Amino acid sequence: MRPPERIPVLLDLLREIWIHYPDMRFLQLIYVLQSKFCHENHPHGMIQSVEKDGFQRTGYDLFNIEDSTFHDFLIRYLEELNESV
Repeated sequence: MRPPERIPVLLDLLREIWIHYPDMRFLQLIYVLQSKFCHENHPHGMIQSVEKDGFQRTGYDLFNIEDSTFHDFLIRYLEELNESV
């Protein structure tokens, strides 16, 4: 069983990051974080396909990413945000 203590820690990190983007809707924030995570950890979680008209789509699937890995990413992301302020 995964430790339940991780839940408030991850939520606190998301809250701190979200405060930097108050006009962003929650799912927009999640999408942006998924995108950034995947671009930093390519190809983990990145799904790409090409449509019939040649349009390339990119999606993100972090289903198999461990919370500890995402936690470390959120810490780094928050540090970057705080340094840029």
